[in-house]
Amino acid sequence: MKKNRFNNQVASIKEAVDTDRLVVFAGAGVSKDSGIPLWRELEKGIESHLNETLYESDALKIAQMLYNEKGEKEYNDIIKKILFKNKSSYNPLHEILFELNPQHIITTNYDDYFETVIYDNGLPFSTVSKDQDVPYARHKKLLLKYHGDFENHNIVLKENDYLQFSKNHTLKEVFVKALFSNKVVLFVGYSVSDPNLKILIKDIQHILKKHYQRAYLLTTKTDVSITEIKYFENLGINIIVQDSSINIKLSNKPQLSNIGLKVYSQLEYIRDFNVYNYRNLCDDYSLEDNKVKKSRIINDLYNSILRFHYLRVLPQKTLANLYPIYKDARSKAAYLIRGATLNTFNKELYQLISDYSGYDDDNFSSEDKEKLNYSLSRIGMSGLYSLGRVDMPDSWGSYAAEEETDILSKIKVDHNCKCIDCTLNSFDYSRALEKIFKYVITDKTTLWDDLIYYHGLYRVRDYYKSYLALKDIILKANRLNRLDVSFIAKYNIKRLKWAIPEEYIYGRMNYNDIRAIESEIEKIDLNEELDKAKYFVDKDVFDLLIEIKDGAYIQRLCNEIDEIFIKVPKTVESIENGGSHSSNVFNNLHRSVKKLKDFLELNFILGNGFSPIESTLRKSIETFILGYYLKDFAEIRKHNFRVSHIQTFDLFMFNLLVEDSNPKEIIRVLEKYEIKNIEVESKSLGKICFRINNFFKSSYTISRHFDNKPRKNEIFISTVTQNESFQKKLKSKFNTICVIMAYFEFTKEQFKILYSNLNYFIEFMNFNERDFDFFAKIIEKKSKIIDTEYLNKTVQIFDKKNIINNSYVALLDALKKKDKNYEHRSISVETLDLDKLHFDISIVYKVVNRDKKKILKKRIEEKLEEAPDLQMYYIAIKQKILSSKKVKNKYKGFIVKNLEVELAEQGTNNELFQFKIKQFFDLVNIGFLDIENIDIDNISEERFKFLLNPEGYDPKKFDVNWLKFYNWDSYSKRYADIEYIELAIQESLREKFDKNLGEFYFKMRKYKS
Repeated sequence: MKKNRFNNQVASIKEAVDTDRLVVFAGAGVSKDSGIPLWRELEKGIESHLNETLYESDALKIAQMLYNEKGEKEYNDIIKKILFKNKSSYNPLHEILFELNPQHIITTNYDDYFETVIYDNGLPFSTVSKDQDVPYARHKKLLLKYHGDFENHNIVLKENDYLQFSKNHTLKEVFVKALFSNKVVLFVGYSVSDPNLKILIKDIQHILKKHYQRAYLLTTKTDVSITEIKYFENLGINIIVQDSSINIKLSNKPQLSNIGLKVYSQLEYIRDFNVYNYRNLCDDYSLEDNKVKKSRIINDLYNSILRFHYLRVLPQKTLANLYPIYKDARSKAAYLIRGATLNTFNKELYQLISDYSGYDDDNFSSEDKEKLNYSLSRIGMSGLYSLGRVDMPDSWGSYAAEEETDILSKIKVDHNCKCIDCTLNSFDYSRALEKIFKYVITDKTTLWDDLIYYHGLYRVRDYYKSYLALKDIILKANRLNRLDVSFIAKYNIKRLKWAIPEEYIYGRMNYNDIRAIESEIEKIDLNEELDKAKYFVDKDVFDLLIEIKDGAYIQRLCNEIDEIFIKVPKTVESIENGGSHSSNVFNNLHRSVKKLKDFLELNFILGNGFSPIESTLRKSIETFILGYYLKDFAEIRKHNFRVSHIQTFDLFMFNLLVEDSNPKEIIRVLEKYEIKNIEVESKSLGKICFRINNFFKSSYTISRHFDNKPRKNEIFISTVTQNESFQKKLKSKFNTICVIMAYFEFTKEQFKILYSNLNYFIEFMNFNERDFDFFAKIIEKKSKIIDTEYLNKTVQIFDKKNIINNSYVALLDALKKKDKNYEHRSISVETLDLDKLHFDISIVYKVVNRDKKKILKKRIEEKLEEAPDLQMYYIAIKQKILSSKKVKNKYKGFIVKNLEVELAEQGTNNELFQFKIKQFFDLVNIGFLDIENIDIDNISEERFKFLLNPEGYDPKKFDVNWLKFYNWDSYSKRYADIEYIELAIQESLREKFDKNLGEFYFKMRKYKS
């Protein structure tokens, strides 16, 4: 972009646009292409209606003569006829003037085109035609009809109108003249000979002397004399004459004349002008000294990105649109993004970054390397990992990269950063809390560290202190003129409104204090804060702040993820049925989720209160698991069809699981798709272990001065105990980590260390027994690789804490499987809660000694006498805890009553009712119970008749769908030699394959063979 007078003037106007200081004066030329005459044409029309021919050049005097001859009514009729005889509708010039975002539009025209644009587009402008309108304007922005209109009978045209203007239009005059003192005024649609222009400017100049802002007059003429330019400069007006070296492409607007098109295109040029690029950056790299040229390119890139210093992650489209990346571009910025590649047409920039080998490159100065590292880091953090060079379009008209260079390998990363943010990222909560407790925002701390501190408080759920930190940051940012930081801090305070009530819910603050904070938060008007910020940031930064406020970018990313979530289940179904799918759907999902997470977390932006985020992230987790499920299909069909899938889970997906998942949902999906183990990316495995170990080790410390034994970390434990919101989050993470330990593939040595630290965590944390439900999954899936010593230690910890739940039972079961002679002596069977252990009572029975077995058996019998429980009957009989004929007959008696009931009478309890029947016949099938004395004539349900005597049942009445429910091994084994059942299943599967029925059939075949 060349430096010249024209671009300097355009830059000044665009700066006024960006800082809300532009006022547009619209003259007759704006309405010319809508059928309204120019000033000279109006003058001639008036002359034609006079009684005699005049040789008068004073337009105001001519209009006065017409008024004197015809009187007011006829005068107005004539003027209206001349003005509006060719009137049509508003044209693109009227519209584009609003696109300049003027604070006000002042017009000396009498037509209503601007009002119609406002009405049609719902623009926030109030129309002021007379003084009385000024106090009642609803909007801050005004369309001020300086010379009135016919509707209000106050047009200013003749000589007397101008002479009495100050008297009749006092408020309008004062208002408009005040604008010249502190606004930038752009005249559009006026000629240098327009009397309206000259009268107004001379009045302004007379009142304000030299204390006014320079105004600008847009002209399409290219031959304005220097004398005339100087004349208007003395009046305070800069005439904008387009430089001959600048070729402004004419827009396609058929409604406009040639002159109208030129004006429109100039206004477009102003609207789209990038002030930052023009003011700060070099547009010509063809310098002789290559070293200087290199530094200039680096400076341009660095300074361009530095404007966003407190926003580490930028929307990729924003990055692509920055100079010098967008220099020489021949396509829109959005099209420069291809996956994780950022394309550029700037050959010099591409070559420089391609040649740069990294921080150890001696061909670059230390300063240049620092700047390059900063710039490339920000590009990389924004999810763009390579730079591509584009030049010519392909046969499809799109621009593909002709060559690419990797960005990530050139970035120097500080892997040893110990800031609060990085410490929390590594799950080292103990050290992070120590840093948080010591930190105090002062004039000496950096704004960056202050932001990390506030966000750390938020992450450990200390919402009140996070709120106070944000208030301190706002004060400091305002003093430093960093209104971008101030705005984002206020945005985050608004988001905190959703979290602050938890301080009351968990008893950390009283209700009145919470209401006072909420009231203070409600007073924050983000639109007003944006208005403040626009004076301190440039257009690119301001546009991004708008996106943050509106949530537009976040919503777009959520939509991308949701679209993939909707498509993937259909893809899975297709692949299961033999189809193929070779798109990069899971890579795209990974990128979109990472962009969303990084944009929020690395920019310290709070996402709570923005409802789609939590739901979207959980959907993405389920989709990743589905992608891993497809891995097996990819292996089977690798020689035939490609199947899009996920090969391994990486560190990012691990973090996503821990931070944003619901462990119940994870297990539901894993079990639905029968996923047993999840392979982990090799370079992520060690980092994942490191983070899990840090999480567990936060609960204890090791004293160097005593016996080196782990001891409870009192500071961490007390913080967790006092902050229930933080405690709730930690418990959720703990449960998810348990699921991960159960399903992720670790080496035996890695798992040994993890489990050892897990034992300490369980020992020292003040969790209750329901918080360990997911721990059972670890024992269920990994007990074979856990040393007996470690399992015994866990049991001891549970005993000490009096935790007897499914996890405890799973531990006992695992120890019994490892050693059939294992006995657990510490358990008190006298006080066991039989209702809670219900399904697991048999495991406890197996691991206690003979005396305790007797006690437990007696307690079960007494309980069943007291309150018959068919589930407990089934478990006790099947596990041979109770085997007496008396017990079995009692159980059978209860079941017989159920068999005599019709299913229709059970309503919503139908499935549970049938399940009890299913358990009973399971015992019959394996020979633990008989069906003597059950009268089949008293049973009306056909399926129950079938269950009683499948061998002798009428095949014509048999319904193969019953087997979808009665499908346990004992059923398939019993039915294996019954021919009519086998034939019925075969016929059903031929008609329509059913997975459950198919599995039952193959089990039957196995038992038959």
